[in-house]
Amino acid sequence: MSTAPRSAPVDVQSRTPRDQSDPASRAGFGCVGAASQAAPYAGRRNGQPQLGRPTAFTLVELLVVIAIIGILVALLLPAIQAAREAARRAKCQANMHNVALAVLNYESAKKKFPPGFVSQPSLNEAWGWSVFILPQLEEQGVYDQLRPSETFVQPVDPARTGKRNLADALGSAKAGNALDLAALQSPIAVFHCASDATPNLVPCSDATGACTATDHTPARTTDNEIWERSFRGTYAPGDFLPPASNYMGNRGMIDAGCGGSGSGTAASPWVPNEAQCNSNGVFFGNSHIAIKQITDGTGKTFMIGERSKFCLAGTWLGARNPSDGAEIHSSLWTLGHVTGLLTLNYAITGAYDTCPEGFSSAHTGGGYFAYCDGSVHFINDDIQFSTMGNSKACTVKGSNACLSTFGNLSIGVYQRLAWRDDGVVIEDNSY
Repeated sequence: MSTAPRSAPVDVQSRTPRDQSDPASRAGFGCVGAASQAAPYAGRRNGQPQLGRPTAFTLVELLVVIAIIGILVALLLPAIQAAREAARRAKCQANMHNVALAVLNYESAKKKFPPGFVSQPSLNEAWGWSVFILPQLEEQGVYDQLRPSETFVQPVDPARTGKRNLADALGSAKAGNALDLAALQSPIAVFHCASDATPNLVPCSDATGACTATDHTPARTTDNEIWERSFRGTYAPGDFLPPASNYMGNRGMIDAGCGGSGSGTAASPWVPNEAQCNSNGVFFGNSHIAIKQITDGTGKTFMIGERSKFCLAGTWLGARNPSDGAEIHSSLWTLGHVTGLLTLNYAITGAYDTCPEGFSSAHTGGGYFAYCDGSVHFINDDIQFSTMGNSKACTVKGSNACLSTFGNLSIGVYQRLAWRDDGVVIEDNSY
């Protein structure tokens, strides 16, 4: 019995043989087999596989992911903020170092430090030490526009064409000289500490919003955006605001004015009282301190310290009321002292004998000081502080009320670092 040869399968629709070489065909039943290879099933419905069904996060899973991200951000944010503050502190330190080097370059050329401020009659605005180092800070253009004189040129004359007083320049600006006003209010970045929020121009507003030059505003312990101090003396424009600086010159331990006789006119020339003006720091009225006068050593004597926004900062321009050095509207616009209760970062501001007369910073735990050798050090808030009873009675250098030692007692380390020639040994591990 003969058997007929088996023929190839025939497609039901086309009645043509199915191509056995087609991989889809070999996978089983044409396109259904191909689909089953291309997409795995993602679940079952009625016991049958569901092919190509995408998956998604549930609400619970999303909430868990969000919570994890929130925890990571909470952990990383303080570290990011700390890194940013470290960068700001480094910039602040570098700026102070550059200012100190500028002072030393000035001293190298003239064999003396610049005067702390130029002594002249009360309410005559006067240049301060910072303006005289502008060329060393690559601010020659501002310096040339201001043309500051290191001595008082009598009488005040806003039309003066040569070296001039700050009162002359302010009077010129008040008369409408826009170039003088722009130079007088130039924001100079090297005088600003990156950690501090003082504006480029130091504001002036009391609790009522008015700009006054009195001490009637009570002292305060909070930063409430009040700026009790005014730079508007005799010659400044009525709305004048000085350019800010966070770096104050070290006046030492004497809290006294720099008075004199005369009104500063041809008929009554100004003669400063040098005995009263002299201080034991490195900057004061008409000071010209040479390196050899810093007998305690340049590496153990403050040159410059910080002052923060809370303590009303200061200006690189100079002094508002140079003859009255014992209050916040005076030479303490550009200098600081360590007398009375003024510890580093003293917690009271806004009035006489508070921190706008001393040194402070926006850093936690202390502040930066540049020494007379150009080095910059961070001084802790808890540095030993003692005026040995001198307090504000220490007003004239060399008087019995201004002593560095008495019997077995001596002034604190903070005071010794500010006093250039106190003769008291400072151990390297004492601060």
